Amino acid sequence: MTRAALHHAVLHPTLFGATLFGATLLGATLLGATLFVAGCGPTGKAYNYPLDATLRLDHLQVKGTHNSYHVEKANNDVKEWHYSHVPLDLQLDKQGVRQIELDLHWVKDDQGDGYHFEIYHVILADDVSTCPTLVECLKTVKSWSDKYPGHLPLYIQMEVKDGFIPALAEAFFTNLESDILRVFPRSRIITPDEVRAGAATLPDALAAGWPTLAKLRGRLFFNFDNRDETRAAYTHGLANLDGRLAFVDSDPSDPFGAISVLNDPIRDQVRIDAAVAAHLLVRTRADVDGDAARANDFSGWDAALASAAHYISTDFPAPVAGTSYFVEMPDGTPARCNPVSAPPSCTSLALEDPRFVGSTP
Repeated sequence: MTRAALHHAVLHPTLFGATLFGATLLGATLLGATLFVAGCGPTGKAYNYPLDATLRLDHLQVKGTHNSYHVEKANNDVKEWHYSHVPLDLQLDKQGVRQIELDLHWVKDDQGDGYHFEIYHVILADDVSTCPTLVECLKTVKSWSDKYPGHLPLYIQMEVKDGFIPALAEAFFTNLESDILRVFPRSRIITPDEVRAGAATLPDALAAGWPTLAKLRGRLFFNFDNRDETRAAYTHGLANLDGRLAFVDSDPSDPFGAISVLNDPIRDQVRIDAAVAAHLLVRTRADVDGDAARANDFSGWDAALASAAHYISTDFPAPVAGTSYFVEMPDGTPARCNPVSAPPSCTSLALEDPRFVGSTP
């Protein structure tokens, strides 16, 4: 039996009780607002964003989740692993999440004639997942995305945990990109080549900021959270991302610099500011290892909100039994204007209006 099958057997629906879902994103104050009809998704949801030709991807600040697939394993005595997430589509639909994180394990197929990517944290000890394979995770995301084509771009952060062998690097990357393209057509993916748009380097292209939301709604992009031999191989020896499907964790000085993973919004403040000044996207964390939840400590969340970081990841995106700690973006919408980089014309509803995207059951 594959690990994916084992995960299906272990996973129990009662893990996802109502206490994990959180409140609906739609505020009562929005109900009387006037709807502007510019386009409709498959469900008939109308959306219109008049500032889309002005607002860029680096003008937002949104909530993400850490180890977004994770479900606490029964009888687990490691306190850092005491958190569970609902399935990815419910995070997107009910919790306002716009950045997810997936841990990649490259393993042989049972038949022995190929490989696939499994999604879990630690083998045997902490291996329960809402979507046991990369393809399953992405299908869950796509099913939601197809219903709400006006959503902000979704950021999928990937961490290679095991299975990468330098001698098989290109096979690893080909397999990974093939799995992604099995689910999403290339046109739905924001790639380094698209952002570079003929400039010599990604930082050169980003001097004017990221593409406008008019070009990016309903799409997604991928980024490796690895600064090791995986990144070196994927960037053709730390040279560029030409022809690649995903971005990599980087600095403004890198020729492939576009996204920085800076997980401490207090200690990394100077680096966050420098990255945002260079128009790189930044992911940080509101809480780590459950310490903030146990202490009901919002200092990390507050620091992240005050910073210029664009994506703020948490283990607690909605209310959960046993703690009063959870985080929500101010204004009650999936996104707010970045307090440092957004122009004065920006409003939360101009970024993403919950009436148009995932606000109803």
